[in-house]
Amino acid sequence: MWFFMITCYVMSVMTFVLLGIAFLQSFLKFHVWQADHVTFMILTSIVYSFTETLVIFFFVGTGVSVKEYTLEHHLDSGYHKRSIGVKREVYPPLMMNILYMIILFVLVGAVDTQRVPAWIYYGLFVFCIGDYVRVKVIQNNCFRKNTQIILDMSGIEKKVA
Repeated sequence: MWFFMITCYVMSVMTFVLLGIAFLQSFLKFHVWQADHVTFMILTSIVYSFTETLVIFFFVGTGVSVKEYTLEHHLDSGYHKRSIGVKREVYPPLMMNILYMIILFVLVGAVDTQRVPAWIYYGLFVFCIGDYVRVKVIQNNCFRKNTQIILDMSGIEKKVA
């Protein structure tokens, strides 16, 4: 569990850095690893997609583990209900952010071919980065709640700060 959680954090930071570089690249027109803005956004979209998929599967996997553990050890089903509550808290904003980012990644091509004004793309880019940060705060809180469920379920008396 810890490996995947730490990987989610590392990949989230990497995605944020790539989004920041891509945003600056859209204005300043510099190349990164010989890639122009459109090409670099493809890399950014791949890293973003991998990161968010990993986050989704982390919560799915720990939820299944909580359910199986409670059934095997005849524990209160409240642990599983709390786990479902965490997923209900994290999934809706995450899915909306994925939708926003998909729109952003498609618009980069439309702006490159001059079918959409650049200011629309820039405005959406700022919105998407802001929403990404908001979603990461929600995810962090859900990681903490999820960890607390695991600790409570295993009988370890420790509060996640």
